[in-house]
Amino acid sequence: MKTVYLGILTLASLAACGGGGGSSSTPQPVAAAPSSPAAPVGREVINTGIITGFSSVFVNNVKYEVESDTEVVVEGKGSFLGDDSQLKVGQKVTILASDVDGQRTATRIEYDDDLKGPVSDLNPDSLESGLGTFTVLQQTVVVDGNTLFDNDIGDNNVDGDIDIRDLDVNGNALVVEVSGLAISEGFLATRIERADEIAGQAGVVDDEYEVKGFIDSVADDGSDFSINGGVFIVSAGAGGTVFEDGLVADQTLVGLFVEVKVDQLGDGSWVAVRVKLENDYDDLDYNESIFEIEGVISAVDLSVTPNTVTIGSVTLEVDDASSLAALEGTLIELKGTYDSFGVLIITQTRIEAENNVRVYDRVARVDASEITTRLGIVVTPTGNSRVKDDVSDDDQSDHLTPEQFLQRVQPGDYLEARAYIDNSGSTLWTRIEREEEDDMDCRVRGPVESIEGDTAQDFTFVLQGVTVDVSQIFAQSDFQDVSGQGLGRQAFFDRLSVGDVVQATSDDDGLGCELARLTAREVEFEADDGLVGTAPIQGDSPNQAVGRVELIGLPSMVTVNTFELNGRTITVVGSTEIDDSIVEAALGREFDGDDVPFDQLPGGLTLIDLLPENVQIEVTVSGDDVAIKIEDL
Repeated sequence: MKTVYLGILTLASLAACGGGGGSSSTPQPVAAAPSSPAAPVGREVINTGIITGFSSVFVNNVKYEVESDTEVVVEGKGSFLGDDSQLKVGQKVTILASDVDGQRTATRIEYDDDLKGPVSDLNPDSLESGLGTFTVLQQTVVVDGNTLFDNDIGDNNVDGDIDIRDLDVNGNALVVEVSGLAISEGFLATRIERADEIAGQAGVVDDEYEVKGFIDSVADDGSDFSINGGVFIVSAGAGGTVFEDGLVADQTLVGLFVEVKVDQLGDGSWVAVRVKLENDYDDLDYNESIFEIEGVISAVDLSVTPNTVTIGSVTLEVDDASSLAALEGTLIELKGTYDSFGVLIITQTRIEAENNVRVYDRVARVDASEITTRLGIVVTPTGNSRVKDDVSDDDQSDHLTPEQFLQRVQPGDYLEARAYIDNSGSTLWTRIEREEEDDMDCRVRGPVESIEGDTAQDFTFVLQGVTVDVSQIFAQSDFQDVSGQGLGRQAFFDRLSVGDVVQATSDDDGLGCELARLTAREVEFEADDGLVGTAPIQGDSPNQAVGRVELIGLPSMVTVNTFELNGRTITVVGSTEIDDSIVEAALGREFDGDDVPFDQLPGGLTLIDLLPENVQIEVTVSGDDVAIKIEDL
């Protein structure tokens, strides 16, 4: 069996796993179990991804129940039974769980930050200054539109937002902890928190900084090694660098993903205090277990058998990686099942779609399950929405269930929300924040749904059901292209088409923010949403997402137009092609015809008739879980 390296879950941790979930109001650290608990019932699941929500824990669009014996391990804080309150939205975690008929119960959830150290080389983006890059321990950290900043960072530049610009306080850079996805440059940050300012001092025990990454070179004499070009000194002799897991300071380190504890010397150089693997899984029983991961593909090797693919910090052996070869640099969710040899059989590849919808607006009404803004845009938080309360500075502001978040939101609050439109036309909200904001203006971004008017002088267009009135824009520079440069009214009108992503902004006082109507002071074409590695919405319709994949398995939970397959909810629409052999089996006779669209089935057949749960099928699906074709095997 080839080696598989996974970034945060240790072999000892997995061997000690057991049990399921619940919660308590006060976390109580627990000692490590002296022996392994009983194995979970059902299929074993290993999932590495980003926490998007609570009411149990949501990772990679899947809900994991947390019960009384679920072990939650948080670096630096301890281990807690049945209590996930130390976890936060945006943290990358690894979950070991059991899957029984599609319901998942976590036996262990582990969080460990990826970088800890002082910020340097702060570089806000020139077009969207809340985004950008900075450096920690010689590693580039990318801040994109999904990066969450803990409230403890503080609004240090007093502009009403907490973002990358707040990592420098009057010329003094903060020390931060970064959770994120490994990319070729370093890390794509998903969450950034403030860390102890007094750390990384040479000779002081247990105050080290921390870096993780693939080792790309080692000095011939073993005196140093590099990670993403950053050099770390190996200190020899007693009290020098400690290598664990049988590691040696020579060329055998190259290509390994490691965790390094680091001190900074007086001359500014970095010395490795401790080096260990992150981590080898050869002893796991992979047979039939489910593996899922969210990350950016950095390498695919089709020249070896089995093929290999590197996603973030994980190098996997897969039976067939050909479908991933063109996706390097792309953010995906990958799911599969291990065979008895530890080789992953890919069952699903989902390309992350861009958030091409965004709204900034005051709240008009809050109901039991949704928020309505002044513009009439309805925002519905779910477990897959990264909800955050930037108004209340408490420990639970980014550990909220959708219900708890809705209870905090009040009419008049300022809301920022992001979403994408799936293939059925539904708006799926991925990030929702209650902001501490004095602004009264409103903004909406999204694909243009319709255009009214025949000339540049009288046109309007619709975004998210809101009519954008441009009659009060008088400066030609306020009709802008994707780079923020002025186009002028006529050129903007000539270029505007249904499906284009455009942002409209009202006057500063918000007088132009009305129900279903925004009188704009500025309109701008938008090229992307500031998310790294996501796929744009494209095709014949702005609602058609890229990324077709083929899934094989036994259907379950079949309804009139949906079913479960490999832990994924598949929607069947009228145009879904049904293989003629499936139709024949459901009719119990020969069928004189070819493949049939779902809305043209003969004999009154339903989806329940077509998909008995003991018959294996192959389904081609879009990136938004809509069935394109269903075949039998």
